[in-house]
Amino acid sequence: MSAAFDLAEETIAASRIADASAIVGRKFVWLRGGTGDDGAALKGQYRLTELRPGLVLHSSDTTELTDLDTRIEQRSGVTFYLFLKGAVDATIDGRPIMPASEGDGHTVRAAVMVRTRPTMFSRRSRRGEHLRKVNVTVSHEWLADCGLSDPKHAPVVAEFCRTHLARHGWRPGASMIAIGEQILRPPSYEPALQKLYLESRALELVAEGLGQLNMRPACWATGHVGSRDLHRMRRIEDYLRELPNPSPSLDEIAAATGASVSTLQRLFHSVHGMSAFDYVRRRNLNRARRAIEQQGLSVAEAAHMAGYRSASNFSTAFKRHFGISPGSVR
Repeated sequence: MSAAFDLAEETIAASRIADASAIVGRKFVWLRGGTGDDGAALKGQYRLTELRPGLVLHSSDTTELTDLDTRIEQRSGVTFYLFLKGAVDATIDGRPIMPASEGDGHTVRAAVMVRTRPTMFSRRSRRGEHLRKVNVTVSHEWLADCGLSDPKHAPVVAEFCRTHLARHGWRPGASMIAIGEQILRPPSYEPALQKLYLESRALELVAEGLGQLNMRPACWATGHVGSRDLHRMRRIEDYLRELPNPSPSLDEIAAATGASVSTLQRLFHSVHGMSAFDYVRRRNLNRARRAIEQQGLSVAEAAHMAGYRSASNFSTAFKRHFGISPGSVR
């Protein structure tokens, strides 16, 4: 039977957190705080559960009751992080999970990070901090069972997941934020059904995260993109994310972001490994597909959203990109 800690208490004892940590690693140590067996460490809702072998969910909507420094040797795996509120000062073998350059505790952020071998996870938190987060960890065996370790079927994901400490961060969209909220506040089902519900949400979060890798494979794979270019690319992506559909032309993007069209093309090739046109086209098709699946848009409406004047041309581009027709995903 899988292990589970589902705590919703006025105060959560440090000893309970230490017990729960065995699900994700070993050699849990309190470097500061939490030394007493009955010492209160958190208040709020805290969940750490193995939904099935190789799939672990950790969610927390808690406030720190004391300063805490902890350390644990984590097992190998791939972890998807979603921070809905609050910042975390945590590292894996010295590498920050959420660098300060990607935003503060008021910014919703997401990341995925790989561990191909046991690593040292260190975290520091301060009294009064309120953190709302969801983590999903999958083992490399789980990935292999899903066919995601096979370079023939998932080349980008497979390459990423065999790169120790590979990391990719992004600003999550509305769909991923909604998944996080559903995990933090699941329906009041009986235990077995609630576990199934949480597993379905966890799998959606993993799919969203892995989908992000396909949108920008070159960024983490090459390691040759400078921080200045990454920062400029992030600003361009944030601009595109906040725009209504469809995306503007390259000339309009360049004018709005203070870059020339040639600079845009260079940045997209360096960071994403594709032209700006191909990136925008893929982005529009992905958004259109989500709208068809989640909002029930017609093919004609989705075509307009993606910037196509002809539903027939949109259907052709959609099938070329996804391998299926837009009508089949409704």
